[in-house]
Amino acid sequence: MPGFRIRDAQKLESDPKRAFRSVRAVFEMRVLVAALIFNMAAFAFPARAQLMLHNGPDAAPAEGGEPAPAGSDAPQEVQKAKPIPMRPPANESVIGQTLLRDGAVGAIALSRQGKDVEVAKLSLQGEEISKPGETCHVEINAGLPITAHFDGRPAGLTRYQVDLPACPFSFDVLEGAILIPKGHACDFTEANCHVDPAGLWGPQGNTISQSRAHDMEQTRLRIETDMRANFRVLLSHAGKDKASIKRIAGEQAGFSSERETLCHSYALESVHGFCALEITRARVLALLAQLGAISNKQDDVKPPAPVKKKPKPPSVAAEPAPPPPQ
Repeated sequence: MPGFRIRDAQKLESDPKRAFRSVRAVFEMRVLVAALIFNMAAFAFPARAQLMLHNGPDAAPAEGGEPAPAGSDAPQEVQKAKPIPMRPPANESVIGQTLLRDGAVGAIALSRQGKDVEVAKLSLQGEEISKPGETCHVEINAGLPITAHFDGRPAGLTRYQVDLPACPFSFDVLEGAILIPKGHACDFTEANCHVDPAGLWGPQGNTISQSRAHDMEQTRLRIETDMRANFRVLLSHAGKDKASIKRIAGEQAGFSSERETLCHSYALESVHGFCALEITRARVLALLAQLGAISNKQDDVKPPAPVKKKPKPPSVAAEPAPPPPQ
């Protein structure tokens, strides 16, 4: 080897530690050279490496958006998740029906007058003012209809206002039921009766069949899935607004207990689950209303068009068989 003399070899043989340090220095130098070559090769193709990293076929899309097309360097707009739509129940589901509070007491019957809805019958049950705990009844309109005025959809459901002088109240239309919110308790002094119409007014509890109860359970499970999806959409729309996030999360967390409180007194609720279904439906529409996905116009909710059955083709009379050959 050039530059390596016999005298150097003799020195290495006489000094083993010096020989080890020399071999180690040569090894470290080779490693350093190899690393330098590898880095130079990597930096020779920076654009290609970046393209493979960000726009490769397995690149994950941004949250709520679509993946960027391969080879595109332009920033992609993130699309917000869309809510699962639901139409508010049409008035036809309650027109002509006699509904009972908690499926057991009182009675309200609704009819239609043009675009307006009328209260054709209203009977309320309460307790005596002079003897709390004693049941009393009040017949409100004695067969005279009371007009219910359209009042928008502040919580997603179609709302009507009943301007009853002694006891004004509002109600929201559900599927085969109406919901009267809290805050409408009133006294009928002449009848010595204190009434509170708040609650769900629907069909009599013991008239709901088992087959219908099964169908309602399946519908409720599907609606609950939509409710959770729309809750996540609403939460994502809140962005980084901590106050909105806290409010939205708090409302959703308290929904189950509120539903249980409202429905526990509905007649035979544990058997058919009618109240739970309709209150869950109301929650989905309330979320959609917060997302701005519910129209506030009176004419926007129409009953589904009846399915037209195709007429059966006329039956063709069979021709008589030809006579056998003679």
